[in-house]
Amino acid sequence: MRFLFFLFFLPLSVKINISEAKKLILDELGDPGKTIQGERWSFFTDGVMGGLSEGKAIISSIENIPCYKMTGNVTTENNGGFIQIRTPINPLINADEFKGIYLKIFGNNNKYSIHIRTPLTSAPWQYYSYSFNAQNQWIEIKAPFKDFKRSNFYKLKKLSNQQIKSIGLVAGFSNFIADICLSEIGFY
Repeated sequence: MRFLFFLFFLPLSVKINISEAKKLILDELGDPGKTIQGERWSFFTDGVMGGLSEGKAIISSIENIPCYKMTGNVTTENNGGFIQIRTPINPLINADEFKGIYLKIFGNNNKYSIHIRTPLTSAPWQYYSYSFNAQNQWIEIKAPFKDFKRSNFYKLKKLSNQQIKSIGLVAGFSNFIADICLSEIGFY
């Protein structure tokens, strides 16, 4: 009888463990500058559209943890207001395969965002975003896809069944000194 009880509940426990454990590490600086897909990170400022924000992104470490360190002066002057690091996702990842994005960060107690682009966000000002506060210590942020906001009213409201083509870490949309480190990013 005990054996039958075990056989009945075994598939239920296996299914629960599999769904809880689904995780894809996109980058943990195993090969600094490249994701596990072999894609490179790029640094951008609002200068591409006439803005005046300045900054840089380097490979560094905080408390002996390797990270991408993005620093700069973010200004909304001249219709600007952002700096970011971004990587393409190739092959594309369907948002329905995961609950969201996680990242391990160390910041300067300012507000930052994750931006996701899909094949339906073709213009530079189109994206889905999730904002968070980056504390002055290492923390893990979980950004559920259901909480991402669209940048334009004419885009789909949710990321459901959309392919993710890039992810960016963004400092922007107010005047401040950006200083944030990213040690790991992936899907959960």
